[in-house]
Amino acid sequence: MTLQHVVIRTDASRIMGHGHVMRCVTLAEALRLRGVRIVFICREHEGHLCEFIEQRGFEVNRLPQAARGGSVQDGRIYAEWLGATWEEDLTGTRTAINQLAVQPDWLIVDHYAIDNRWERGVRSMVRHLMVIDDLADRAHDCDVLLDQNLVEHMETRYMGNVPAHACTLLGTNYSLLQPVYAEWHARAKVRCGPIRRLFVYFGGADNDNLTGRSLEAFIRLNRPDIEADVVLAAGALHDDAIRTQVSGYRNIHLHQQLPTLAQLMSNADLAIGAGGTTSWERLCLGLPAIVITLAANQRPVADCLSRRNLIRWLGDKDEADAASIFRALSEVTGRDLDGQWSKACLESVDGRGVSRVCEALLVGGEGIFRARRVTQGDEALLLRWANDPVTRKNGFCQDLIAPLTHREWLKKKIADQEQCRLYIVEAEQGAPVGQVRFEYQNGMWEVHYAVAPLFRGRGIGRRLLGEGLRVLQVEMGRVSVFGKVKRDNRASQSIFKSLAFEAYPGEAESVMVFKKQLSVSQDS
Repeated sequence: MTLQHVVIRTDASRIMGHGHVMRCVTLAEALRLRGVRIVFICREHEGHLCEFIEQRGFEVNRLPQAARGGSVQDGRIYAEWLGATWEEDLTGTRTAINQLAVQPDWLIVDHYAIDNRWERGVRSMVRHLMVIDDLADRAHDCDVLLDQNLVEHMETRYMGNVPAHACTLLGTNYSLLQPVYAEWHARAKVRCGPIRRLFVYFGGADNDNLTGRSLEAFIRLNRPDIEADVVLAAGALHDDAIRTQVSGYRNIHLHQQLPTLAQLMSNADLAIGAGGTTSWERLCLGLPAIVITLAANQRPVADCLSRRNLIRWLGDKDEADAASIFRALSEVTGRDLDGQWSKACLESVDGRGVSRVCEALLVGGEGIFRARRVTQGDEALLLRWANDPVTRKNGFCQDLIAPLTHREWLKKKIADQEQCRLYIVEAEQGAPVGQVRFEYQNGMWEVHYAVAPLFRGRGIGRRLLGEGLRVLQVEMGRVSVFGKVKRDNRASQSIFKSLAFEAYPGEAESVMVFKKQLSVSQDS
C-alpha cells in the first residue's frame, strides 16, 4: 500500500507542553523517508511549535487562536486545550483539508481535546483515521488507535471506546522515538557502579520550574565529582533564573535546542525528569530515573513504571520539593547503582516503535513477512481479530466468541502441537498482519487464515497464507493441506488458486474445498 498524503492534527502550548508535536514530528519524518507527503494542522497557541515544524521541512496550516476556547462544560477538562470549540476546530480542519485538493490517505490526530464527535465530522474527507491517545477517557471513531504507554490492564483500556473494526497499537513496542534511539539502544551499556553523570530534563512546559528545584537539590548535594547535563526548552519561562542559579558551578552544563537527547542520555548514569514521552527515551537507553509527574495523565504511567521498579517516582510536582529531591538524590548517589535497574529499563523499550507504526500505515504487497508460533501472550490480539465483524461474517460460525471460551481454546491449541499449528505472521519490523492456523484431521492439515482488519484491501492475503504454508512445510515436510471457502468469498478463492491449490466441490453446495500437496521447496 503506497501512501501519498498524510495530515496530522496536533498542538503544542505552554500549558500542554511539546510532547504531542514532538512525537508526531518523529512519525512524520519516518513517513517522509518512505515517500509520504505530510501536512500539519496546528493552532497558534501561546508557545506553539509551528516554526519548529516548518524548520523540519513540513508544511503547516495554522489555525488562529479563537476568541474563546472549549470549556469544562463540554464534559472534559482538556476541552480548553483546543483553543476553540470542537465545532470551530472541526470547521477549520475541514477547510485546511479541502485546500489540499486531494483526499488524504490518513488523518492522524494527537490531541486530548478531540473525541468521536470531531472525528465523525471529518471522516468522509479522509480514507483512514488514526488517533494517538494516552488517556482512554473518551470515545473515538477511528481505524487505528495508538497508545505507546505502559499502563496496567492496557489490553482492555480502550474496550468500548473504539469501533469494533479498529486496530489498537498498544504498549512500548509502538513508542514513537526518533530512529536514533534504536541505534543507541543496540549499543547501550548497563549502568552499574558509582554515579558520575546526571541528566536533568522536564520537557517543554516546565512552568513550575522543577528544573530549578532539582538543581537546588543537586547543588546542596555538594558532589563536584558528578557532572550534570541540564536541558532547557527553547523560550523556557525560568531560563534566566536557572542560568543565574548555576553560575559558577563548573560541573553543571546547560543545553538548549538539541536535535536529539539520545547522546546526553547515553552518557548519563542517572536522570531526573518528568513522566511524559521522555520516559520511553530513558528506558530505551537503559537510564535509571527519578521521576516527578507534572500532570494527571502522567500518573498512571508513572505508577505502573514504579510498580515494575523501572523508575523511582517521587509523586506529583506539588509533592516534590527541593528537600525531597535532595533526599532521593542522596540515597541513589550514595551507593553503587544496581545493574538490574538499568537492565530492566533496557529490556522494556527497544526503540523500533516508529518503524512498527509506519508498517501499520504503509505495509502492502511487498516486503518481508515472517511467521512465528502463537503464544498465550497473543490471546487478546487473536480475540480481537476473531471477533472482528468481517471475520465473523466470512466464518462458518458467526457468533461472537466469549473471552473465557477463547482463552481455554487457545491454551488447548498451543499445547496440542501434534494436531494444531498456530502462527502469527508479522511484517519486517514486527507489525502483526494476520494469522494462519493448521488443524490435522484424517491425514491432512486444514488451513484457516485471516488478514488483520487494518491490513485488508492491501493485497497481502496471498503472501500471508504463503508464509504460513512455507513454515508448515519446513516444520512438517511433505504434507497435504486443504482449506474450505464459502462460494461467495471470491477473494479467498482467488488466493488459494494463486498458490496452486486445486478446487473441489464441498459437502455443502455453499462451500468449496481447495487442496494442495506441499512439496519439498514451498513457494511462498
